[in-house]
Amino acid sequence: MGQAKLRGSKEERIAQSKARKQLPETGAYISTKKPLGMRFVVEDVIFDEDEEGFFLVQLIDEASAGDPDAIGDELDPDEWFALVEQYGLVKSEN
Repeated sequence: MGQAKLRGSKEERIAQSKARKQLPETGAYISTKKPLGMRFVVEDVIFDEDEEGFFLVQLIDEASAGDPDAIGDELDPDEWFALVEQYGLVKSEN
């Protein structure tokens, strides 16, 4: 008997996100796809101890990173990995 597929379930999304890419780290990320050179700063990654594989990424564009009035974004694993894939984000060495 095959394993039942849990379409759209939280467990399935977590399993998919774990298999796709490495977990994000704080620091600067730069796009390698168009628009080239777009930069984001991951300010924090919050892991949920009760839900293995679930995290939230708090990020902001690099130009606004030092502005206390600027509003950033908070992404779940699906949103984070979609952003990484869409723009080819890689962690900057600087």
